[in-house]
Amino acid sequence: MTTPMRLTTGLVLLLVSGCATSLEVTRTRLPPLRSTDTTMAVAASGAYAPELIAGTRAMLEGRVKVESCVLGCPAVGLYASLTLTPGPQEARTPRTCQAEVYTGKSWAAPEAVRGTFVKTVEEPEACLAALGRWFTEVRREAVRVRLDDEGPLREVATLVRAGRLDEARARLETLVAGPNATAGAWFDLGVVHEAQGRAADARRCYERALSLLPPGWMKAASEDALRALE
Repeated sequence: MTTPMRLTTGLVLLLVSGCATSLEVTRTRLPPLRSTDTTMAVAASGAYAPELIAGTRAMLEGRVKVESCVLGCPAVGLYASLTLTPGPQEARTPRTCQAEVYTGKSWAAPEAVRGTFVKTVEEPEACLAALGRWFTEVRREAVRVRLDDEGPLREVATLVRAGRLDEARARLETLVAGPNATAGAWFDLGVVHEAQGRAADARRCYERALSLLPPGWMKAASEDALRALE
């Protein structure tokens, strides 16, 4: 079965990539499987598909019922898409282990991504072991968050690049209090709040930015931040 992969997201570190300014924050990531989940349909592609499905069923036994999508995916509301490439004909070569977990009315109609996973391994056993941890463990990870630095936000980006986050926050608070507050200003203020450990303030700003944003990188980043701050 051919399975499409929709692989896409405390300590503060300033990062500049090209012309874009960003901050790195540490976020808590919930596992794709939650305590209320009872059944997950699993599809896999490639030469290792049978091993991936059987291994996932075995390692999650007692935690969640795994339904195979070999002859079609049952509509259970929670789905996983797995792949491990290249196949076994390439002995002892690095392989890419990938997974995605998402919810939806059917396998072909995803609504919300719970998580994506990519790891380089040599053997299927290493892939399954890594997936077992990823499926169930809460983890902390560093995330690079790009800032909007267009127009009046260039001044904010300059302050951030200089490590003057308190001044950047004060400038952003002035901008969002004005009559022409932009989604970018709300978003940047959310990033600074998050970088400085104020989760509730960050959530409020991301929600405000999200209400003003059209589809694009900033909207996706706001949604990712809100998932992490749940």
